[in-house]
Amino acid sequence: MPAVFAGFVGLAMQIIAHPQPPQILQIHREPLKPGSEAAYQEIEEDTARICAQLRCPHPYLGIESLTGSKEVWFFNGYESTAEQKRVVNEYAKNAPLLEALEKSGRRKVSLTGKPAELFANYRKDLSHGSPWILGHGRFLVITVTRGHPRIAGSVFEVADGTRFVVLPVPTRSEAEAAAAAAGSETRVFAVRPSWSFPAEDWIAADPELWHRASKNAGTPN
Repeated sequence: MPAVFAGFVGLAMQIIAHPQPPQILQIHREPLKPGSEAAYQEIEEDTARICAQLRCPHPYLGIESLTGSKEVWFFNGYESTAEQKRVVNEYAKNAPLLEALEKSGRRKVSLTGKPAELFANYRKDLSHGSPWILGHGRFLVITVTRGHPRIAGSVFEVADGTRFVVLPVPTRSEAEAAAAAAGSETRVFAVRPSWSFPAEDWIAADPELWHRASKNAGTPN
């Protein structure tokens, strides 16, 4: 009976559990040089296909700035440092994937400025509104600040005190309105499914977006 009861409790907890933002958000930023967009898109679409073919060990999300300087960001989410280390080890064991990713990286060196890699911790105490679930939302309104955020969004904080406030919205017009209201530190990004390696729950949350991207690399409406 105790084992049966424990199993029932575990199942119940899974049913009632609500998705939450990742506890650790890895942010990789790549500034694009003028006129490089088409070539960059081709490379990232190839990279996403390679990741699917070679069994990439972890989902990642690609987004592109629509306002401000032209940048592409990639997000990886982890629930703990232990998960982060496990993913690193799984990449290390997949030599064909690492070789392909290194080749993709060399292809786009001339297209981008100096990339930046950041790790930010989720700050539930500073976040407002519905939590952002990684991979959900067609557009992201992102504020980068060192101040105390008083706007809607999920907050992630880097060790140096920089805070990223992420707010998902369904349409570009809503995103631009939210960014205008938030202030000059805020920019609008579009999710780029064809530059991403999605988790199953991302596809389930918006199958139209992800299935369309698998056939044709297009911009979300």
